[in-house]
Amino acid sequence: MSKVLVVVRLKGNVGMDPDTRKTIESLKLSRAFTAGLFPYSPSLEGMLKKVQRYLTWGKPNKQTIFTILKRAGYVSKDAKKLSEQLENGDAELPAPLLVRLRPPRKGFGKSVKKAFKSGGEYGDRGETINELLKRML
Repeated sequence: MSKVLVVVRLKGNVGMDPDTRKTIESLKLSRAFTAGLFPYSPSLEGMLKKVQRYLTWGKPNKQTIFTILKRAGYVSKDAKKLSEQLENGDAELPAPLLVRLRPPRKGFGKSVKKAFKSGGEYGDRGETINELLKRML
């Protein structure tokens, strides 16, 4: 089981509640289509649930972790080893790793105003976050 989560910000700041804005700022996701690799913790889960209308998250696979590490500037050899360790839970991220993304190719396909479980885009995606990130990287 993966000990890291990938969190993607889907929306901007317009019309955002100040408490929500502060929570997203503490996650360091400053702009729409910014992704971060975060070490899993119960406090992170609580923060994500609080601001779920603006974010989507899930458990990344080894290939997704590797691609994000390369995009963040890690050398290929180091990124491959670290991605395997992160997926297995052998290594831990000292701080969140942030990267900028493009909007998804061919669009979202569903409403950004509905939860993923209700046929939308925001909220917990589980393993299907990898498909979204593949279109955004």
